[in-house]
Amino acid sequence: MPGFVDVSNMSAREVRMMDHAADAEPYQPRRQWKSRAKPVGVAHSVDNVWGAAVAAQRINGSYVKETQHRLDDTIGTIIVDKRRNRDIMLDILANSVQLTVEDIAQGQECRKFLQNDITFRALKNKLTEFDGSISKVLAVEDEFDTVKHKLELAVVACLPQSHARSLERQAVQDRVRQTSGALIGTPGVKVQLAVEIVKSNYSQQWNTWYATAVTADNSAVFFAYRQELARGATHTIVGTVKAHRDGSTQLNRVSII
Repeated sequence: MPGFVDVSNMSAREVRMMDHAADAEPYQPRRQWKSRAKPVGVAHSVDNVWGAAVAAQRINGSYVKETQHRLDDTIGTIIVDKRRNRDIMLDILANSVQLTVEDIAQGQECRKFLQNDITFRALKNKLTEFDGSISKVLAVEDEFDTVKHKLELAVVACLPQSHARSLERQAVQDRVRQTSGALIGTPGVKVQLAVEIVKSNYSQQWNTWYATAVTADNSAVFFAYRQELARGATHTIVGTVKAHRDGSTQLNRVSII
């Protein structure tokens, strides 16, 4: 009969094999794998890259890690307030005519400063994990490739900010070193002083601010305070001498009058 197969003379195994063959999908050849084209990097000179990082810092006024947005009340829409320094830097590299002579010079100064700083702290065995990333950036001596040095380009965008902070820290240290070294009072004595704030840092561990100041008599003092005190500001303070350390006087229970 048409459409039927005579299985009367076939073994059970032959029948099963025939059933499997009917259920099997038709053969399809394998697709040939094609490799994706590798991205082509663009080379930029070391001077241009460091100069562009400085220019991005100049444009934003600080280091912006992630793009910042704000609400524009006039149009009722969220707009970009500040772009990432990295994005600005890459835009400048794509159109290097935006670079100024000052940007290039400051970039060279920044690079040289960090090279010396890394070398100095390596000798003292005081390198941090981030210093390892900086060292990889400094190791690029000729050109940055946008593909090969993608991570290094991301790091260099933040280094002008690191440079500025290092200079500020160095200026504070120099100012404190220039003090007379004279110690004020004895522990437990209450004192009143006219001071100029040279540094104010927040401690997450103690949830308070710590200020370093110089008195009118050119003595160094430091103390905890409930809020940040602006650098360069002058105050008259009252506090209790707690201790003397490394040519500075530590005060306790300080208030501004």
